[in-house]
Amino acid sequence: MQDVRRVAVITGGGTGIGRAIALRLARDGLAIVVGFSRSAEGAAETVAAIERAGGASFQHRVDIASEDEVAGFFAAAKARYGRVDVVVNNAGIGHMKAFADIPMSHYDYTFNTNARGTFLMCREAARQIEDHGRVINLSTGATAANPERMALYVGSKMAVEGFTKVLARELAPRGITVNAVSPGMTDTPMLLGGDADALRKYGAASAAMRRLGQPEDIADAVAALVSNDGRWITGQVLHVDGGTIIV
Repeated sequence: MQDVRRVAVITGGGTGIGRAIALRLARDGLAIVVGFSRSAEGAAETVAAIERAGGASFQHRVDIASEDEVAGFFAAAKARYGRVDVVVNNAGIGHMKAFADIPMSHYDYTFNTNARGTFLMCREAARQIEDHGRVINLSTGATAANPERMALYVGSKMAVEGFTKVLARELAPRGITVNAVSPGMTDTPMLLGGDADALRKYGAASAAMRRLGQPEDIADAVAALVSNDGRWITGQVLHVDGGTIIV
């Protein structure tokens, strides 16, 4: 077992926002367990980058919709490092289709990943995380904008925000904070599921700051919540979007 200071488990850590969060938290001195489902190569690249910089990390395959695999993910982290202090639930999938055309297979797949997966990770966090820990759930600005053709994505992420608020109340007596980070349009591989160039232009035009978000923008916000500076912030949905959603 390696002797480390704080340990973070991160789902979807092989690409995009998840990788940026892993690299940023590693730079802040945390040991990182990089969870992945399909992107083994990407996860290995994340781990290698952390180790090159002198950090501690390893990768672990996990289907977040599986109770057994989620439990195994936490068990692997504790076997290597002895503890879990930070849980970042980043893994998720997008979905765009007109409401009338959505087959139930799409509903099941989207909710299994975004809602069930986050629920299982949060439940295991409640059982395994150390006192004064941090849970960060990734949501989306679409829950505020409610755009057309995004019913499944919005609905599943609304569940994530609900889990966040209830878990925040339950874990607060242990000094554990639970928050959701809600990115605006961010330049990640998820954009490749649609017309990436059009989405980039739309995202930049929609933000008050008139630029597209970068994964590091989201990672820096997560790092602030994970740090001691975030000790009095819990049960919140933080929009990190350059002013796309201003209410």
